[in-house]
Amino acid sequence: MITSLITFLNSFTPEFPALLLFFFSSLMILTMTRFFGKTGLYVYGALAIVIGNIQVLKGTHFLFWENPVALGTLIFSSTFVVTDTLTECFGSSAARRAVGLGFMASLFVTVSMLLTLGTKPLDIAITDPDFHFVTAHNAMMVLFTPSAAILTASLSAYLLSQLLDILIFQKLRQSSGKRGLWFRTSVATSIAFLIDNTVFSVLAWKVFSANPVSWHSLIWTYILGTYILRIITLIAYIPIVYATCKIIRKHLYAQP
Repeated sequence: MITSLITFLNSFTPEFPALLLFFFSSLMILTMTRFFGKTGLYVYGALAIVIGNIQVLKGTHFLFWENPVALGTLIFSSTFVVTDTLTECFGSSAARRAVGLGFMASLFVTVSMLLTLGTKPLDIAITDPDFHFVTAHNAMMVLFTPSAAILTASLSAYLLSQLLDILIFQKLRQSSGKRGLWFRTSVATSIAFLIDNTVFSVLAWKVFSANPVSWHSLIWTYILGTYILRIITLIAYIPIVYATCKIIRKHLYAQP
């Protein structure tokens, strides 16, 4: 059934599952905020950074961009909804805590999976009924072997961009008060996106890569290609920031 669903989704252009992912991530943010409050945002942010690090290993072609675009953009972008909402409603210290939790979650998953891969796999024939364990090991090798370099690049970019986003957002909030949530979200996040894309791409696909991509591919596929998509997602996620803040203020009595 799962394979059939994947095949069905593959019959559409990449924009369709991307749109579904946007709606699903937005729904999860709102649902986890409504039922779990600040804790729900912490959990979502930690999960999102882990999932995004896996998704970024896959690329696709979107209709609006001629070069391949690395996935993970939607999920990574949604982490800024978390930090902007926390900064707006609970203050910058709560947002920084979410960033720290995301960092630790990525570190935990990466080290755990490296130790899992370091456990000697079964040495059995393909006809053995337990050969699915070998297949799973090989699949995990593909997903998690590059994660040491990816983790270093991702967490460096993640920490720098998220902390910068929180700093800019907080400064803008201090100068504008409750007004202009859309403005401080747009300014802080768009700057943070560019920093995140640039730092991650240079480290992951140039500095730490065994087979560095060309500068053309680095700039147009990994930096600008995903940055354009991130700006689109930023605009789409702004109503989610408003909705999340409204839920918090209505049900959780956050700071004004």
